[in-house]
Amino acid sequence: MTIRLLVFLFSIVVLILVIVQKKVIKWPKALLIVAALALVLYTAFLYLIPCLPALKPSGSLAVSSDMVYYRYESDIPEMLTHGNEREIPVQVWFPENLQAGKHPLLLFSPGSFGTGTSNETLYLELASRGYIVMGISHPYHSFFSDMSDGKSIMVDLDFLKSVMASQGSEDLEGTLALSKEWTQVRIDDLNLILDKILDSNIDNEYEQYIDTNRIVLSGHSLGGSVALALGRQRSEDIRALMILESPFLADITGTDGDKFVFTDEEYPLPVLHIYSDALFSKIDQITTYEMNVRLMRSDNPMYVNRHISGTGHFGLTDMILLTPVLTNMFDGGLDTRPSSETLVELNGYVLNFLEQYNK
Repeated sequence: MTIRLLVFLFSIVVLILVIVQKKVIKWPKALLIVAALALVLYTAFLYLIPCLPALKPSGSLAVSSDMVYYRYESDIPEMLTHGNEREIPVQVWFPENLQAGKHPLLLFSPGSFGTGTSNETLYLELASRGYIVMGISHPYHSFFSDMSDGKSIMVDLDFLKSVMASQGSEDLEGTLALSKEWTQVRIDDLNLILDKILDSNIDNEYEQYIDTNRIVLSGHSLGGSVALALGRQRSEDIRALMILESPFLADITGTDGDKFVFTDEEYPLPVLHIYSDALFSKIDQITTYEMNVRLMRSDNPMYVNRHISGTGHFGLTDMILLTPVLTNMFDGGLDTRPSSETLVELNGYVLNFLEQYNK
């Protein structure tokens, strides 16, 4: 990043020198200015959006990736992608030398506008150690979703606006209604994929290699809330959950003045919850996270909570590699450490948790 910044600043200096140069005839000078401006724009793009690759995994197995697609009939008209059906693109990361029924599965739902590649550094690490990982893109929620027919579906603007408008809203009833609307379509998506994996039919070549007794649900932000909802609904099918800074939205039963009311039932599965500086120090002050605080204060060892300092909410994803500068802006300047350190620390927490709860 430092080199890219220096090149960007150098290109600005070049542009200024060309502009102030007086000993160049009119037309060549104009061409030089255009060329220097193009250089500034290009180096600015490289600095803002360097698109750094996911970190190399430390496991011993070579990893490959592929796309699969699932379809189902949905009763949510605005979420349909093909006639009366909704198609779900799923990217699969898998290790070499696959063996039937031997590989644990991590099924990941990204944040509000995230895509299936949201946490590829984590996916590669797990796949290099024998996991099959499925990263889901949710059409109309994900920023873009590449479909089986070659078309791309962009994020729905109404969904985007509703998510942005809900941030910090004091209208708890309205926020609760919206959260149920947002989570329902994703719950349907994950239910469909789980049903397909667990039934006796083979919908794609990777399902046969999954150890259906070792399925882990995971997600970031809204995707994590959906995973938590499904973990409570289908605890018999899920072994554990790995969550990146998500509230237990499905556990909200109503409101009481300026607070949400949550179920009194204990969460039934092991949960690793990883937090950033965006929430960790103030989480007990935010009513949306009351259930999270309960698990933090619980003596039950299967509720594992970890805090990664020096990073913000989006810094918990590979977005920090795609565009570090913009990610830090979105995180309010909280991303103060090298992205590689954050992602390696996150991977370590996940590996330790899975070693204990998904053997």
